[in-house]
Amino acid sequence: MKINQNIMKSEERATYKLRSLYQQYGYRQFKMGKFEEYELYVRNKDFIASDSIITFNDAGGKLMALKPDLTLSIVKNYHPAEGYVEKVYYSENIYRGAKSTHTYKEILQTGLECMGDIDLYHLCEVTLLAAKSLAAISSDHVLDISHMGLVRSLLHGIDEDVQEQIVKCISEKNIHEIHQICHGHHIDKETDESLEVLVSTYGSYRKVLSRLSKLKLDNGARDALQELEAICGVLAKNKLAKNINIDFSIVNDMSYYSGLLFKGFIKGIPTSVLSGGQYDRLMERMGKTGGAIGFAVYLDSLDRLESCGKQYDFDVVLLYDRDADVSQVLKAAKELRDTGLAVSVQKQLPGRLTYRRLAKLIDGEVVILEDND
Repeated sequence: MKINQNIMKSEERATYKLRSLYQQYGYRQFKMGKFEEYELYVRNKDFIASDSIITFNDAGGKLMALKPDLTLSIVKNYHPAEGYVEKVYYSENIYRGAKSTHTYKEILQTGLECMGDIDLYHLCEVTLLAAKSLAAISSDHVLDISHMGLVRSLLHGIDEDVQEQIVKCISEKNIHEIHQICHGHHIDKETDESLEVLVSTYGSYRKVLSRLSKLKLDNGARDALQELEAICGVLAKNKLAKNINIDFSIVNDMSYYSGLLFKGFIKGIPTSVLSGGQYDRLMERMGKTGGAIGFAVYLDSLDRLESCGKQYDFDVVLLYDRDADVSQVLKAAKELRDTGLAVSVQKQLPGRLTYRRLAKLIDGEVVILEDND
């Protein structure tokens, strides 16, 4: 039976499209339980976006947690094999505390992870899938891309606590504070000026990479720029470049993330709906060989899209009289449903239901009484 996507919610339609997309690229579904040992999150607390974790003791007294994150569980269960790349996708609920309301939320999250002997091909593939994921949800989207390799190279040789301060300023685009930190810790003028260019430059990949290439950079930074250029070139060949921007204010914990970072945005939603990046250092910290890159799509955010447009319980409410010929009522309703419409057949106008069209069966004919489109 063909699935009628018109009756799905935004997050249901997105899940259906994204699963099909990831399977097409050779990713297999990864199923997991709702619980994980709390110790896993304690060891990697800086990797998790939420400080609030729901915990409980199992029957054996072990402290467990409702999963606030899925990547950690996937990496934990990953078994490296030389030359092999494990590609998985998931569609699962996570549980996180909402700081604004001090309550817990169940969040539907769909995403993918690519782990193992990854190379430039896999970085291109995952970034391409991130862009295609946004396009599958809405044509009006933006994927912002950054690279921790470039940030790391610029901060090389600086004390870790100072690096953390500067990274925070980069995320806030706070150039003034960066200048103050560099001056206060006697960081050379060249690094200070390069950081200013990094923070102030935003936009199309050609414009940004052209400006950054004029800086005096070490080999690590040059490698990061070349990687960005190759990846953005792949996106351009797939006609996705117009929705791509380079934004180095996208930064993350350098003890976990090593390379690419990206965030995705959809018009009508004020927060990012997609987030991901390359987390080779997390793999190392968890005793796994190889690299890893992945992203997650936060499908609960798509509820905002539903409220942007006018939504109805049914396409058509079809009214009929008590003495109407039942066979004619059934025939009229079937003909409407055969065109893909959702039809509610009633004798009286429903008080609490909403509808696009109100119709009535009169002398065997469907007559439109009200049209709300």
